[in-house]
Amino acid sequence: MRRDFFANVSHELRTPITVIRGYTETLADGVIEEPGQVRELHQKMLQECQGMERLVEDLFVLSKMQNPDFQIEKEPVSLTQIFGDVLRSGKMLAQKKEISVDFQAPRGEPCLMLGDYGRLRQMFLVILDNAIKFSHPKGQVNIRLERREGRLLVSIQDFGVGISEEQIPYIFEKFYTSKMRQNEKGTGLGLMIARQIALRHGGDITVESEEGKGATFYFDFEECTSTEGFE
Repeated sequence: MRRDFFANVSHELRTPITVIRGYTETLADGVIEEPGQVRELHQKMLQECQGMERLVEDLFVLSKMQNPDFQIEKEPVSLTQIFGDVLRSGKMLAQKKEISVDFQAPRGEPCLMLGDYGRLRQMFLVILDNAIKFSHPKGQVNIRLERREGRLLVSIQDFGVGISEEQIPYIFEKFYTSKMRQNEKGTGLGLMIARQIALRHGGDITVESEEGKGATFYFDFEECTSTEGFE
C-alpha cells in the first residue's frame, strides 16, 4: 500500500512538473515571444501550479486525518449553521450550471453534534461540490438534515450521471478518480478525506447510486444533547 501510495503521488506530481518545465523552457529559449501567446503560457503554468497546490494540501490534510496521534478539537457545533455556510459556497458553484440546491432541516433546531466546524464544513462541501460537478446543467441537488432517535442524519442527493456498481467499492480510496470529463481537475483524494473526517467524528459516509440516475451520499452522527462543560 505504501509503495502504491508513493507511486501515485509521484505520478500525480510528475505530470504538472513536466508541463511547467516544458512551458518554462519554451519561454526561456525565446521560442514564443508574441505577448498574447506568452500570457497564455503563463496562465497555463499558473493552472498547473494551482493543481499541485491542491494536491499537496489534500495530502497534508489526509496525513493528519490518518495519524492516530492527531486529535481533533471538538465542541458543540450546529449542523444547521454549518450548512448555511456550505450552501453559500455551494450555490456559487451551482450558478455556473444553473443548478438549484434545495436544503431542508428541522425548523428552529440547531441540530448539535460534537465536532470541528472547519473539518465538517470541508467534508460536506466535498460531497456537495461532487454533486454539482456530476449533475446535468439546470439540474437539482437535494440536501436533507433530520433528527432521529438521538442521531443526526444527512443526505446529499443529485440526479446526474451516477456511479456504476463496479465503481462504488473504490470511490473512497486514495487517488481514485473517474475518467469523466467532469473530474479532470480532481486530485482523487476528496472523498477519502471526507470519509476520514466522518470517521474521526464517530460517523461514516455511505452511498447509493445507479448509473445515469444520480447518487445519494448519507451521513450518520450522534446528536449532542448537552453543552455543559463547553460554555
